[in-house]
Amino acid sequence: MAQGKRIRAAPAALSRMRIALVEPDARQAETLVRLLIAGGHACQHFPLGAQLFETLEDETFDLLIAAWWCGDVGADDVIPQVRKLLPGLPAIALMLAPHESEIVASLQAGADDCIAKPVRGPEMLARIDALLRRAGVRRPRNRARHGFGDYLFDSGRYEVSFRGQTVTLTPKEYRFALLLFTNASRPVSRARILETVWNLNRDVRSRTLDTHASRLRSKLQLGPEHGWRLTTLYGFGYQLERLPISPTGMSDSVDANVGSEEKL
Repeated sequence: MAQGKRIRAAPAALSRMRIALVEPDARQAETLVRLLIAGGHACQHFPLGAQLFETLEDETFDLLIAAWWCGDVGADDVIPQVRKLLPGLPAIALMLAPHESEIVASLQAGADDCIAKPVRGPEMLARIDALLRRAGVRRPRNRARHGFGDYLFDSGRYEVSFRGQTVTLTPKEYRFALLLFTNASRPVSRARILETVWNLNRDVRSRTLDTHASRLRSKLQLGPEHGWRLTTLYGFGYQLERLPISPTGMSDSVDANVGSEEKL
């Protein structure tokens, strides 16, 4: 089965969310995609729910927007099924003149919000931003300097200063590091990293990502003794965690292992 057409905004590192849109109405979908792109997001449209599930075998998303009827199945079925593959994924149901029973069914199925069609552009974008804030998905502000504890990022020079020293990173290392720090204690998918750091270049090998992550761990001293741990979430991506420091200077969690996570 052919996948839905993918429409992308111009590359803008660290400024977009990957949104999956399931909408069988082509005209409605075109309007929504243009609206989401204008709002600074990347959107992939699927005319049918089945096409979304095929894509989820290889990709991840930051948000799901699903019509009440997805062309082959209802949103109240799509949302819980997607959540089995991407636990905690924020979801919005789109409805045409919704009845109370439909709204209740969508919310009970796991939708975080319901929006009536035709959508009002500014309201929808505001609802998306509010939902992503509640879900803990963060986007750095567009500014030259970013501070995270004792780490200061200088976007103009690709430099990171910490504990009395300054390290210069390559542009890719810098974008990778900034993405990890912005989402500290949150898992970051490989798809999100590819979009942010390599602009969705599918030719990038997993080993390349592992090498960059290992370099960041070394260059930025992301070890438990300094209160940080960079781990690989196999089959998904990476996670940077801030750890408590004991009086002796060693992390209390230095020997902790969690499920499928493993140190780089």
